[in-house]
Parts: sequence; structure tokens; C-alpha cells
Amino acid sequence: MDYRVPVLIVGAGPTGLTLALTLRHYGIAVRVIDRLEQPADLSKALAVWPASLELLSSLGVEAAFDEAAVAMSAVTFGDGARRLARVSMKDGIDSAHPEPLLLPQSRTEAILTARFVEMGGVIERGVELTGLSETADTVTATLKQADGRIEEAAASWLVGADGARSAVRHALDIAFEGDTEPDTYLLGDVRIAGAELDQHSIHIWWHDGGTVALFPFAHDVWRVISRRVGHDAASRGDEPPTLDELQQKVTRHGPPNATLSEPGWLSTFRINERLAARYREGRVFLAGDAAHIHSPAGGQGMNTGIQDAANLGWKLAYVLQGRGEAATLLDSYEAERRPVARRVIDNAARLLHVGMAPHPLARLARDAAVSVLDHLPALQERLRTEMAETDITYHDGPLVALGGAPAHPSRGFPGTRALDLHWTQASDGQQRTLWPLLDARHTLVVFRGSEARRAEAIVAPFADAVQSVTLDTADDPAGDARRRYGFEGEGWVLIRPDQVIALRGTSTDVTLLERYLRDVVCSRSTATPESS
Repeated sequence: MDYRVPVLIVGAGPTGLTLALTLRHYGIAVRVIDRLEQPADLSKALAVWPASLELLSSLGVEAAFDEAAVAMSAVTFGDGARRLARVSMKDGIDSAHPEPLLLPQSRTEAILTARFVEMGGVIERGVELTGLSETADTVTATLKQADGRIEEAAASWLVGADGARSAVRHALDIAFEGDTEPDTYLLGDVRIAGAELDQHSIHIWWHDGGTVALFPFAHDVWRVISRRVGHDAASRGDEPPTLDELQQKVTRHGPPNATLSEPGWLSTFRINERLAARYREGRVFLAGDAAHIHSPAGGQGMNTGIQDAANLGWKLAYVLQGRGEAATLLDSYEAERRPVARRVIDNAARLLHVGMAPHPLARLARDAAVSVLDHLPALQERLRTEMAETDITYHDGPLVALGGAPAHPSRGFPGTRALDLHWTQASDGQQRTLWPLLDARHTLVVFRGSEARRAEAIVAPFADAVQSVTLDTADDPAGDARRRYGFEGEGWVLIRPDQVIALRGTSTDVTLLERYLRDVVCSRSTATPESS
């Protein structure tokens, strides 16, 4: 046990792989283990929402996702044969990657794995964590290899991204607080022929027994989800569904003339709504399903884990590189991400119970409320942004508090996602876009006249950690770019590596910038950086 890896990641699912890729972008050595001897071949989570796609694009996998996935254009709602509403997912999402994508989780993992291997990474499979111990500067994991050998592996930091039954969470004895729904749900991946279905839309039909939902993720291949009720629930319990059982559900409650065939994955599940009591214990963190699980309604579980990884990744990298105040950075992970998970759990539960509405009057009220979506663009916008997770904010987080500014509800302000910008560079006439410029560094965007150069001068000594993007008056003559960030005149915005706005100010608001650089970006003279 002479070698101590900077970060040991337990779990090679989307969360663990996103974290591994993020750390590799900083040159941080990581060790990734997974108890499964082979990659999972199940479709599992399907939706990748715009907020996650923005983060994944910065890791160099955007093209692979676009090629492998079905672009989602809409979600349609119906009650029996009646169409209630259609919510467009193609328009109105303010994102650099506005179209959500649908693809099997196994394909998502394969894309991330290929990129990790391309960057020199290795996934150790058939390795199970059986225990943890910790000292002031080291966490030691007891690992059981596939051949039965026991290894004591040392790391500076350990992250449990090992799913809902997390061995890391159990080893830390962290409570997984919440409930399990009593109902059994059916899941099947099948081909569907004969029905008139938009193959770029999710289709949801409500009925007196719950919901039938269809999710496209390949040519004529659909995920069917429904609830087992009545006699079937009493007699079959958690038995996997048959193709015939799914066919009966779709025939009775779904699109006319649909014929199901070629079943792939057939399974049942029960819905858990649980949240870890804490995300950190000393040098050990929880992320993804190890920290939070909920109803699949809304399809946000995997996405929330990907965003956990992006949030934690840059902070761990900074600490390992000897930057900033370790406590400030690492404590902010739980402070920012746990409230997000709480909100996702609550929203998913609401969506689930809307579909279940057991009483006829409740169903009438639900259908009436949903049917107005077609006529109320503001409600459609709210649903879109909630599902896309583009409205997540960290207003109450400690890093936002460093800016000293009050919480502000608008996009373009600290604690919200960065906004993309488009402009024509006056010096060469070339079209520019902000999003492709964002990388593992902080980004200072300056909307400037002569006075705004003060912010540029302050970040100049930190060029390895902060890049500057300047829009002169000639680049933005109409002022569209600066108004998008809420400025009428000069100003600047500092964007974190996870694409969240850290600070904003005018030419005179540089004290806050200096404080943030000191507490978050500045090298600690006594630190010993650890990298690959």
C-alpha cells in the first residue's frame, strides 16, 4: 500500500465515469473500480437532458451522443383515446444543446468509457468494496478482487458512485432517508408496429389504473412502462411481465393498432424516493444514485448524477492541485447538490401521483389542467425547463455567498447556469459562440469599455485557471450579448468550470472578484499538488 491514488471512484456508471473524465481533464490520476465483471447491457435510464448535454459536450463526447441517440421533440399526454396536450421539447429551451436525447444507458456508459480509455483511463471490473477506514490525510478501501484476493487501497479522496445499494454508503452507515412505494411497475423494451407514433416523442396515456408511457430510443424500439394493478398485482407481485401482459396494457390504454414484438429487457420495479442524510464523511463523498433515488417520472435520475459529478469534479481537482480553501470548496458540494436532489425527488413524486389519480373527479381535474398546456406557453416553458434541469440554481450555496450579492431569481446571475452568447468578432469578422470556449478553467466574460479592464487585470496572474473572453463595443454594437446577462453598460461575469455563474459585477465591483480568486482559485503555498 505504498501508492496513494489521488481519487478512488467506486462505480463505473454514468456518474462515476463523468467524474473520472472531469478529473482527467485536470490531469488528476483516478482509479475506477466496479463490482460488475462486465459492463451492464441493460437500457435503464434513457433521457439525457440539455443541462447534462452541455456538461458532457465539454468532455469531448457531444458528437458521439448526437450520433447514437434519438432527439426528443415533444412529450404528448392523453387519457385513453383523447389527446390532452403536446409539450414541445425542441423549441424554447435556452441551452447550447436544446434538444434532449434518448438512448440506452448502456450506450451512454459505452461512450463515456471509450472517452475515458482514450484519455488513458482503465476500469477495474469485478472489484468490490467491502470496507473503509480513514486517517487525517488518507482513506483506505478494502477491496475484494474477482479471484478472491483482498487489497488495501489508499487514496486521498474516495467517491461512492456505486448506485442505490451503495457499498460506500453502507460502509459509512449514512442513512438513506425516504420511502418505497407499494406499487409494482412493469418495464419492457419492445418493437412497436402498426400505431401512428411520433418516433421523436415520449407518449404518456393516463387511465383509471395509472399510466402507460412509451419512450423511443431506437428505430421502432420503445420502452413501455405501466403499473400492475388489480388481480395481476395480487397474483403476480414482482414477477417480470410477459410480452402479452404489456400488449394488453397498450391495447387497452395506449395508441390504437399497436402491436408489440421482439421483447428485450423485461422487468419490474418499485419506486424508491430516498435521499442520503449527508453527501460527505471526511474524505469520502457520495454521488448519483448512491446519494439520491426517485421515481423515473421526468427521467432525471441519471442526469442529476452527471451534474453531481461535474460539480464535485472541479472542486476535488482544485484541492488536489493546491488551489483555494479546501473546506470552502468541498463543503459546497453537499450544500449545492443535496437541495437539488431534494427538489428532483419532490418533482418526480408529483409527476408520478398526477398520473395515478385514483378518483374519477381527480382524473377530471388533472385532465382539465393538462389540456390547457396547449394554450399556455408559460406553463409549457416551466415544464420544459424543469425537465431539462436548466432552471437549477445554487443561490443559497456558500460559493455564491462569496460574491456577497443577494440571491437573484434571474438567469445570468450568480448561482444560475451560464447563458450562451453569439457575436461577430470585429477584428476578423468571424462568428463566435461562448459555449465551445468554456473548458476546465473559470471563464471571465467581459463586456467592456476601458474601465472593465480592471477585472481582466485581476485575473491575468491566474491564466492557468481563468481565461478571459472579451466583447468590445464593436463586437456587440447592439448590446444584445451584454443585455442577455443583464448589463446595460460595462460589466463582467465569472463562470465556473461546471458552467455555473460564480460572480458578476461592473467595472468597480472588483473586490468581490479578488475575494473569490483568493478563496477558490489561488494556489495555497503550503499545498502539495497531486496529479497523474
